[in-house]
Amino acid sequence: MVKPVENLTALVLRLVSRSVHPRLRDWDLVTCEVVASTPVSGMDDLISPNLTGPCLSLGIRRELLHNVALGATLHLRAKLGSSGDILAEPYPDPGDFRVEQR
Repeated sequence: MVKPVENLTALVLRLVSRSVHPRLRDWDLVTCEVVASTPVSGMDDLISPNLTGPCLSLGIRRELLHNVALGATLHLRAKLGSSGDILAEPYPDPGDFRVEQR
């Protein structure tokens, strides 16, 4: 069995759409416009090199998006999971998840 690569990428995203995640309870599947992506020090960046367009879909724990409107800018860290899904950190440290409402 191949061990998954530990990876993490810092992202700045503009929230375009949001729906209930089809497989993860208490998570939403969001589509966002990518504003910026940068590697996290000491971690592999598996997201930035694989961006294929201006938008990205990823899972975010629903509680983190409480009262967040479409068009908001999200600052977060995410990883590429072994299933190919991109997931935001579920319990980010203070300062690692921030929302700017429009």
